[in-house]
Amino acid sequence: MTAPDSASSRPLRELLQVRDLGVDFTGPDGSPLHAVRGLSFTLRRGETLAVVGESGSGKSTTALALTRMLPGTGRIATGSVLLDGQDLAAATDEELRAVRGARIGMIFQDPMTALNPVLTVGRHLDEVLRAHGRRDRAARRARAVDLLDRVGIPEPHRRIDDHPHQFSGGQRQRILIAMALAGEPDVLLADEPTTALDATVQEQILTLLADLNRETGTALVLITHNMGVVARSCARVLVMYGGTVVEDGPTAEVLTRPRHPYTAGLLAAVPRLSAPSGTRLTGIPGSPPDLALLGDGCAFAARCTLVEDRCRTGTPPLVELTDGVRAACLPAAGRTEPLPAPPPPARIDRPAPGAVVLEAEGLVKRYRRRGVRGAGFTALDRVSLTLAEGETLGIVGESGSGKSTLARVLAHAHPSDGGTLRLRGEDVTRPSRRALHAVRRQVQMVFQDPYASLNPRMTVGQIVAEPLIAFGLGDREERAARVAELLTLAGLDPSVADRHPRSFSGGQRQRIGIARALAPDPSVLICDEPVSALDVSVQAQIVGLLTDLQRDLGLALVFIAHDLAVVRQVSHRIAVMHRGRIVETGSADEVCEHPQDPYTRALLAAAPEPVPVQSALRKTEVAA
Repeated sequence: MTAPDSASSRPLRELLQVRDLGVDFTGPDGSPLHAVRGLSFTLRRGETLAVVGESGSGKSTTALALTRMLPGTGRIATGSVLLDGQDLAAATDEELRAVRGARIGMIFQDPMTALNPVLTVGRHLDEVLRAHGRRDRAARRARAVDLLDRVGIPEPHRRIDDHPHQFSGGQRQRILIAMALAGEPDVLLADEPTTALDATVQEQILTLLADLNRETGTALVLITHNMGVVARSCARVLVMYGGTVVEDGPTAEVLTRPRHPYTAGLLAAVPRLSAPSGTRLTGIPGSPPDLALLGDGCAFAARCTLVEDRCRTGTPPLVELTDGVRAACLPAAGRTEPLPAPPPPARIDRPAPGAVVLEAEGLVKRYRRRGVRGAGFTALDRVSLTLAEGETLGIVGESGSGKSTLARVLAHAHPSDGGTLRLRGEDVTRPSRRALHAVRRQVQMVFQDPYASLNPRMTVGQIVAEPLIAFGLGDREERAARVAELLTLAGLDPSVADRHPRSFSGGQRQRIGIARALAPDPSVLICDEPVSALDVSVQAQIVGLLTDLQRDLGLALVFIAHDLAVVRQVSHRIAVMHRGRIVETGSADEVCEHPQDPYTRALLAAAPEPVPVQSALRKTEVAA
């Protein structure tokens, strides 16, 4: 990547120029927190650029700053954002309204929170089209139907009057894309658009974005922590850490020969579908820096394996190395050889599974639509499985395949409509109220969204102690000692018990959720997408924590996830679900290496790998 050209020599197709961008927020004590510092990059028409990094690195803040949609006290402190020569950093509110949606579109990460649940999909699109000057109501509706059809919503003329909750997660993401495309923007900012999507749906979304990029010449900025998505979709990649760019360049170069130790650490943490069961994920030691404590020197120094004394005193500049790659690393600037290869992944020390602890036979679960006689669907269709002490059973499948419904039935959050469920040989299909209390103590859940599942009004200590109180375990002093023990088990300092969930990162909140689930000393832990929204480095830490707890406590785990690479490495066995049924089951390695069912083969084929393939990296030249 080269520095921005002067106005006189700038190619006509150059669309967006970000120069020395700095974004500040006001801290609790009134001092500025530098969320983004000295960010510069260019974007040409039809180009695809990935922005990667851990949570807190400044990715989403950068996207919001480009259209001046910063929340709270956020403000652009330095630099410029030039869109075809117009500085958006200095634009008036009226000028920004003309740009948002029409010139720059935004796809947000969580479609359910970005869509108004009381409005139909047609109303959502109608509002966008009206805002962009479409006056004729019939024409707006026709355009809305066309947009839904373009993003692959089946029967768009009928579904246009449905509400967001009537669509799957992947379809809701497509609706957000349709809204972003309504104004026919020149630049599309996609903030983690595939984070919580299954492999096949993710592939559909990425293919859709690629087609739109190719057909319309829309430039794409894709914010993600998924290196497989980067390799699949983007020609250039920009790596951020601590609010600054630490490496950028062509995707093939950055992903195959990283120059910065942080980039190398991210790539080492990516789970590989080729890695056998029992392989431990490699995380980056430590945590991202506290913006309030950032000073001189490299922000990554405390976690870096190549750190030198000079790294702690001087801020490394972003310098050109080779093959169009720039890196902000003082040791890397003087190196001609590639970075040292990471050590081979370690094996997980796990004993053989013990006696069967949970057994399901022919489970059925049906849901009915209110107010429509006879309407409904079968979410679980005669599902049978067994789970042993010390064993991890991975459950994979697309959204709507029945994974989460199965988790809720196993945990007795929802009653089954048929079949048998046994816990340690005892029939607990329809337990009495007292027996249900005992069953729920033995079977606990770790949820997908740790923040939504933690009461923001309660302290961490109260959250972890809540199951102890509910099950009548111990007095106040014993509960306090147990909370401290659980926080330590989960990799947290017991001193955090007096703080609230908002004070913690996503990975730390998930650790709190794990500590709470372990409080009543369960036999079975059901983990429903526990790492889907986490960065790869944090994901490795959480998966490592779960496997260590399983080894030390003899837990039986049901691990539900859409990332097949993670599922293979953490699981003893895998069950593949499709349309409410288990269509294939077997050892993790056997299912991944020799899949028998066509649906399993489709899931494996759709799983992205962080290896750039020339056919997947599209050329970005668009005729001027």
